[in-house]
Amino acid sequence: MFSNIIKKVSSKFVLYGLPLFYFLVAVCFYLGTYDSAQIKITIVQIGGVALICSWLVYKFESDFFNGFRKNIIVLLPIILFLLSGLISLFHSPFQLASLNEFIRRIIYCFSAIIIIDCFQNKKDLKRLVDFLIFATYIVCIYAVIQFIDTRFFPEPPAKGLDPFMWRWAFRERIFSTFGNPNFFGDFLVVMNPIVLALFFRKRSFHLLLLWMLITFSTVFSYSKGAWIGFGVGIIAFTFLFIGFILNISRKKKLTLILLTALIVASVVSGGIFLQLKKRPDSSSFRVFTWLSCWEMINTHPVIGTGIGTFYLTYPSYRRPQIFFIEGMHNTESDHPENEYLEVFYDEGIIGIGIFLLLLLTILTVGFRNLSYFRKNNLNKSAISYLQLGFVSAIIAQLAHDCVCVSLRFVSSGVMLWMLIGSIVAVAIISLKKEDNNEETLIVVPTIIKRICQLLILSMAVYLIYIFYGYFQADAIHSQAIQYSKAGNFTQAIELYSQVIKKNPSFIMPRYFKANNYNDRWQNDDPEKALAEYNEIWKLAPNYVQSKFLVGLVYAKLVNYFNSLANQYGQEKKEQEQQDAIQKRNYCLNQAVKYYNQYKMIDPIYPQTYYQLANLYVQSGHPDLAEKEYLDHLNFPNKLQEPPHNFHKENWKERRREEYAQTCIYLGNLEFNLNNLDNAEKSYIESLKYIPNNAEGLKNLAVVFRKKQDKESYKEVYNLLKQLYPEDENVKQMKENI
Repeated sequence: MFSNIIKKVSSKFVLYGLPLFYFLVAVCFYLGTYDSAQIKITIVQIGGVALICSWLVYKFESDFFNGFRKNIIVLLPIILFLLSGLISLFHSPFQLASLNEFIRRIIYCFSAIIIIDCFQNKKDLKRLVDFLIFATYIVCIYAVIQFIDTRFFPEPPAKGLDPFMWRWAFRERIFSTFGNPNFFGDFLVVMNPIVLALFFRKRSFHLLLLWMLITFSTVFSYSKGAWIGFGVGIIAFTFLFIGFILNISRKKKLTLILLTALIVASVVSGGIFLQLKKRPDSSSFRVFTWLSCWEMINTHPVIGTGIGTFYLTYPSYRRPQIFFIEGMHNTESDHPENEYLEVFYDEGIIGIGIFLLLLLTILTVGFRNLSYFRKNNLNKSAISYLQLGFVSAIIAQLAHDCVCVSLRFVSSGVMLWMLIGSIVAVAIISLKKEDNNEETLIVVPTIIKRICQLLILSMAVYLIYIFYGYFQADAIHSQAIQYSKAGNFTQAIELYSQVIKKNPSFIMPRYFKANNYNDRWQNDDPEKALAEYNEIWKLAPNYVQSKFLVGLVYAKLVNYFNSLANQYGQEKKEQEQQDAIQKRNYCLNQAVKYYNQYKMIDPIYPQTYYQLANLYVQSGHPDLAEKEYLDHLNFPNKLQEPPHNFHKENWKERRREEYAQTCIYLGNLEFNLNNLDNAEKSYIESLKYIPNNAEGLKNLAVVFRKKQDKESYKEVYNLLKQLYPEDENVKQMKENI
C-alpha cells in the first residue's frame, strides 16, 4: 500500500511537474536580483533537482533498469555526453566553474531521460505541449506590450506601457520575459514549427494567431540568429510536412519545397542583410570571437580544457578588435557565440564527437519515426504532427546555435533537451503496440529501496538549500552594488562577503569587494584588496580588469611611500626614509609588472599606457614614458598585419578622442623635456584626430610662445578666440608674445 502511494505521488509529480517546470522557466523573471534571469536559473536548479529526485524515487518503486535496457540505443549517447562532462569536470583547472556547468548538464540530460521514460502516452505529451503553448502566449503578449512601449511611449525614466524597470533595456529590440532578445529568439525558434504543426493538424484560429505573434516577436527581436533559426525552421517544417505528411505527387512536393525554401531564404537573407548594414559589428564580433575560440581549442584539442571554463581562459586569447567593437574594457564574453565550438573547446574532439553522435541519433530517430507514420498510413494522426513539430524545431534550434550562445543559458538549454526527450518519446509511443517483449523486473529489497529513497530526498533538500542560497546571493549582490554606487563601501563590502559565502563560485562579488577596498583606501585596505584580487585569480586568472586594478593599488602605494620618504627626509630619519624608499621601489616594480600584464590582455586601454608613463617619469625614465605613449599610438597599426588582418579597418577612427589625448600627453612630456619641436609635432597630431580641440590648440600656443614663433602663435590665438571665446584660459591669453 505504502509502495503504491509513493509510486503514484512521485509519478504524478514528474508528469505534472515537468510541464510546469518548462512553463515557469519561460515566463518567470525577477528584477530584485542582479541578474533578471537568476530566477530562471534557480527554477532550473531547484526544479531540476526536485524532478530528478522524484523520478529516482519512482524508479525504485518500479523497475530501475528495464527502461534503460529497452531504450539503450537512444539513451547511450545521452549517458555518454553526461560522462564526457563528468570527465571534463575532473580534469578542469577551474573546478567551481566546471561544477556549475556540469550541474546544468545533469539537469538537462535527466530531463530528456525522464521524458523518454515517463511520458509514454499522447495525453502526457499533450499536457507538456499545452503548457508550452500557454507560456508562448504569455511571452508573446508581453513582447507586443514592449513593442508598443518602445514605439509610442517616452523613454525611461518616464513611465510607459511596460510597467517594469527594465523597459527599453535593448532600445527598440523586444526581449519579453527572457531579458535578452537572443534568448527570447531561441525560444521562439523552437515554438515556431511546433505551433505551425499543431495548426495544420487542428486548423484552430488561436494557433494561427499564436504563430503570427511568434513571427512578429521574432522579427522585432532584431536577432539575426533568431531569424536564421526561424527561417531554417520554416524550411525544415515544409520539407518534412510535404515529404512525410502530404500525399501528393513527387513533382508537386519538389516544387513546393523549392518555392518555400526560395521565399523564406530570400526574406530572411534580406532582413539579415539590412540588419548587418545597421549593426555590422555583431557579425565581425562573432568572427573574431570564433577565431579566438579556435586558437583556444588547439591548446587541448583531444580532451578539451574543461567544461564551462571558456570565459576564464578567453581573456588571454581575445582579439584586440573586440575592445574596439564593444567600446568597453570592463566586460567579458562568457561564450563564443557558437555551441559547437564551445563543446569542442570544453571537451575536445571526444566531447564534440559524442555531442554530434547524440544529435545524429535523435535526428535519425525522428526521421525514421516520420517515415514509419507515412508507411503505415498514420501520417494524419495527432502524434505524427507532434513529431513533425519536434523534429523541425530541433533542426531550427541547432541552426540558431551556430551563431548564438543560447544553449548555455537555461531558458534555451532546457528546450533542446525537451526536444531530444520528446522526439524519442513520440517514437516509443508510436511503436508501443509492436513491442511484445515481456518486461523482466528486477526486484529491489524494500529496506534497500527505503534507504536509497531517504538518501535521495536528503540530497534533494541539501541541494535545494544550496541553490536557494545562490538566488539569495544574487539578490544581496544587487543590494551591495547600490551601496557601492552610493559610496557606502563598508556596507557594500559586508554584503559582498555574504554573497561570496552563499555562492563561492560567483567571481563578480569578489571583484567588486576588492574594488571597494581600493576605493575606500583606509588603514589596511590596500592589503585586503590585494588579498581579494589573489583569491579572484584562483578562480579566474585574468578576470576583467583585475590586473590593471592591482597595478593601480601599487601605484597608489608608490605615491604613499614616496610622500612618506619625503617626510622622513625632512625629519632627518634616515633609516625610516630608506625603508620607505625600498618599499616605494618594490611597489613601483609591482605596479609596472601588473600594468604590463594587463596590457597583454587589453593592449588598447589608454589608461594602462598613461599609468606606466607616469611611473616611468616618477622613476626618472622619461624615455620609457615616451615609449609607452608611442606604443599606444602605434598598436592599431599591428592590427593590419597577420594574424589580426582577417578584417581590416582603421580602428583608430573608433577612438579618435583617446589617441588625441595620448598625443597631448606625449606633447606635454616632450615640452617638459624642452623638446619643443617634438612637442609641436605631437600637439599638431592631436589636432588631426580631433580637429581644433581646445587642449591641443592651447598647448600648441604655449609651444609657439616659448619658441618665439610670433606668426604661428597669433594664428592659433585668433583661432582659439574664435572657437572658445568663453574659455577662461583663452580669455587670459595675450594677443602678442
